[in-house]
Amino acid sequence: MKEETRDVNLFLKKDFWHYLNLGGINYNQLSSPQLTFTPNTHSYTNGTEKRLIDDMSEAERSTYIATTIIIAFKDCTDIEGRRHKSILEDYYIKELTNQAVAIRYNLSDWQYKKAKRNALIEFAERFNFWRLKRDCPELPVLTYAETKRKPNNK
Repeated sequence: MKEETRDVNLFLKKDFWHYLNLGGINYNQLSSPQLTFTPNTHSYTNGTEKRLIDDMSEAERSTYIATTIIIAFKDCTDIEGRRHKSILEDYYIKELTNQAVAIRYNLSDWQYKKAKRNALIEFAERFNFWRLKRDCPELPVLTYAETKRKPNNK
């Protein structure tokens, strides 16, 4: 079976909210400090955990998938000089314009485009990791597609 691939930008614009809605997850949970997704024990899935994942109802599975997406989102870097999670949250969740996000982080147009590109690449990589780690083959493999630059008209 061939895995579906999806551009990370399109996924965040179109599919992100769809998966959260299907899983019964809302934006407040995305920002909530009491919601933790990291395992507190070992990092591998044992047989019992695998059976529980396989035996989930459709609703439980949808919540599990939505949680997997949030884990990937929250796992993105958010330190001085690499505000990937904040940039993605401001643009895709809070729906600020590119210009507003650039101003918020005091970035020139060029710096912002580079930072957003790096944020999208990081999210795609982390998403693909968590997709495999949490056994969610129904999620697409995310890729980052470079956009073609418009030629300078002189």
